[in-house]
Amino acid sequence: MFELFALSAVISAALSLLFTPFVIKFAFLVGAVDKPDERKIHKRTMPRLGGLAPFISFVVTLVVLRFAVPQAQLSVLAARSSWLIIAISISSILLLGVCDDIWSLKPGQKFLVQFIAGALVYIAGFKINMLTNPFTGGVIYFGVLSFPLTVLWVVGITNAFNLIDGLDGLAAGIAVIATLTIAAISLLHRDITTAVIAIALAGAVLGFLRYNFNPAKVFLGDSGSLFLGFMLAVLSIQSSTKGSTAFSVIVPLLALGVPIMDTFLAMLRRVLRSFLSEQSLQSSPLGKLHSMFLPDKRHIHHQLMAHGLSHRDAVFVLYIASCTFGICAFLVTAGSLNSSLILIGVGVLGVIVVRKLGYKEMALFRNGMLLRLYRKTILGNVASVVVLDVISVVGACFLADVLGTSASPLGLEWRTTAFSAISITIIQLLAFLFGGLYRRTIALFGLGDVLQILKAVIVGTALTALALWILPILSLNSDVKVFLLFDFYFLATFVIGSRVAFHAMNYIVNREVTQGTKAIIYGADINGMITLQTLLSKGSQEKNDGHSITPVGFLDDNPGMEGKFLDGYPVFGGHWKLEGLMKKMGIGEIVLASREISPAAFVRVKKIAEQFNVPLRISQLSFESIEENPGLRGLSSIDRHQGQRYVPKTV
Repeated sequence: MFELFALSAVISAALSLLFTPFVIKFAFLVGAVDKPDERKIHKRTMPRLGGLAPFISFVVTLVVLRFAVPQAQLSVLAARSSWLIIAISISSILLLGVCDDIWSLKPGQKFLVQFIAGALVYIAGFKINMLTNPFTGGVIYFGVLSFPLTVLWVVGITNAFNLIDGLDGLAAGIAVIATLTIAAISLLHRDITTAVIAIALAGAVLGFLRYNFNPAKVFLGDSGSLFLGFMLAVLSIQSSTKGSTAFSVIVPLLALGVPIMDTFLAMLRRVLRSFLSEQSLQSSPLGKLHSMFLPDKRHIHHQLMAHGLSHRDAVFVLYIASCTFGICAFLVTAGSLNSSLILIGVGVLGVIVVRKLGYKEMALFRNGMLLRLYRKTILGNVASVVVLDVISVVGACFLADVLGTSASPLGLEWRTTAFSAISITIIQLLAFLFGGLYRRTIALFGLGDVLQILKAVIVGTALTALALWILPILSLNSDVKVFLLFDFYFLATFVIGSRVAFHAMNYIVNREVTQGTKAIIYGADINGMITLQTLLSKGSQEKNDGHSITPVGFLDDNPGMEGKFLDGYPVFGGHWKLEGLMKKMGIGEIVLASREISPAAFVRVKKIAEQFNVPLRISQLSFESIEENPGLRGLSSIDRHQGQRYVPKTV
């Protein structure tokens, strides 16, 4: 077996080494060259038809193995008409890349051809039509969603390799690592044919890498990046569907982790960039969507170089990352590691990497712009809240049906499933409407609102149960009792979560802010909590004016409070800790929220404030009669009952 794979790799690599110099001359002859500009790293005109060399080497190798090496089991290709369709789709992608290298096609034209090629892949039988349910171990069938998911996967991976082809040898090297990973996974599934094809492709790209590694003599071009991306998309489907767990989405996602991560970050960055200025908030949603496809010089490899890495070092770092992803994919396939642990680890690593790369667009999650956008589009618009609830109801219904059965959530005839989902959505939204949920404001959300939501969700679940009982046309895949239990849990979680999201973002934004005046609050009690919320609100309102107040924590003379947290902020200790905190943290304001401060403690706190020349303020909540307050007598529209106001005073 080893001899077979070695022969496959050696033949394709040797052919690629032989053909690449001729491809370089041909690229200059037909004008398929890449001239330097502000987005490019190279400084001289480079040929970019490089993809022809690995393609020709790959095809010739498969032909040789087909007729000369029966152990390669490539004879099955000729016996299946579907492989002819795959050959046509691969050729169309290569031709698309060649035309783009020579004439620079428009994005719409490229996407159209890629969509057709993806559809041909589906017709040929390479489908993402099932996956393993991670909760029950059963198989989930996608049904009518199989076609769009397959096409999306093929087009997405194809373009992912196109986007990552920004440094000499980067896309080619990652393609070698990914194909070797797919070959290893195929061997685990005893799929010799797919393994031989993957090894042949890896050898062809490895031979080309001799001319493509820094300093490169030729670029892959779109002919190479689109061809490699398309081949890897198809091979990943083929290798994954051979396993006992059907199409495990985790495996190909990990095997192609680097290009997928770079593409996702690029799209996210470009959309977020459209929100970086107040003026951009007025642009149309279509304009923001279009911004995802605008090229820039901020990919992962660009950011690595911006942080001081050399051209080669950046490529090697991404090689290591790709190897790590590949090893994880292999371990998941072999059953050596829990898939959920892999996803958690990759997610944590991804967050750390994004923070280290220093994308300024991600500041939207910290500087309050996203918060203001949420407030503008959601809080002040009932229709937006209804849309959130529709998403919550549909999502809860889908998850409840998935978790309540080991079969497919689309196992029933799709029209029946759709009718049932629409009916349940209408029933539960009516419960929300008559339950008064849309007469409540999200901006001021408290325990009473939570209880009201729970009441509405209970009523909605009860009405759903009644409808399922008296209307036989409403059919589910899962047991009704299990469905209702899960549906109640997810629905309550999603609806409450959508309303708490604003306050959670507000809290996170204020915790992330490091600019502005740092304030410490004396009094870790109910008055301290009110003062904290007032300062946070005041700080949020004043951030646009260049001044903000940033609470850092509490002081309290109660020894039992020291070391604890109040609303997420630490209680440092009593007044005896104040002087040290002033020196260590640069406190710029002290706010007295507690009425229980002793005279001696007050004198000491005031002395420290004077010593460090910071204001000492008293926060108090007072109730005054209109007759007793001359400043309020002119408010004739207010009846003669007590008014309430927050009174900050400076000592």
